Amino acid sequence: MKSFTLWKIRDGGAGVGLLGAAAWIVVSFALGASTPGQAAAGAEQAAGAGQNAREARTDRAEIAVDRAQLRNDVGDVRRLERLLLRLDSAQKAGDKAAEERIRTRLHGFLRGERAEARRDLAADRRESARSRQEVRSERREVAGDKSELDKARASGTDAERLDARRDLAHDRADLRDDRRDRRDDRRDRAASRRRLDRQREILIELRKMEPDLSHGDSSALARERSLYEEFLRISREDAAATGRELREDRRELREDRRERRDDRQESAEPR
Repeated sequence: MKSFTLWKIRDGGAGVGLLGAAAWIVVSFALGASTPGQAAAGAEQAAGAGQNAREARTDRAEIAVDRAQLRNDVGDVRRLERLLLRLDSAQKAGDKAAEERIRTRLHGFLRGERAEARRDLAADRRESARSRQEVRSERREVAGDKSELDKARASGTDAERLDARRDLAHDRADLRDDRRDRRDDRRDRAASRRRLDRQREILIELRKMEPDLSHGDSSALARERSLYEEFLRISREDAAATGRELREDRRELREDRRERRDDRQESAEPR
């Protein structure tokens, strides 16, 4: 249905650039007074914190977009329902002129919905690409944690081994969350693809039926109504999918908040 673009938000703008610059200024000062091992750990923590902050900003932006999109999706369903009721009334009254006017409006509305479905699919593809990147990033975190644990086991203290095991457990949990998010995004993308393909097929069939409809063919009229009802069902499914995406984005925001809290706790502990 109604689609909103998050490219500028996701790609980052001036705010992201300023945040990144400030973070690396702080890191630069810290590196000057750190040992090589501490410097590497500090840089890694800063990078992880920056990524979590970017993901949280994206999640909040997506929640705002999903809320607006859900309102528009529900509104579109209501408009289509009203148009179909008016078409029924015109047909029952035998008002051919009104029937043709409403049919023209219906076809225009359906074409608009198809265009929005294309934009929805493009947005789902971008979201799927982002979730794949998050999984790759978290895999690198887990690999680094495993390496740190091996080092701690070989030559570290008990406290260092405990800390390394805890870091690995946290990042493995984050990786499970990111993989689930990736599955959800793949499902959403596939569903958007199916809805768009079926909307296109319905519009093509309606266009081919126009000569028979203009002559009042009863079988064509019945088929037309069936196609309109199917399109309405697809529109309702689209609104339900937007509601599901809103819930998923809220869950992802909670997870990102938890990750930031864990990162703050780790950075506050003595090394």
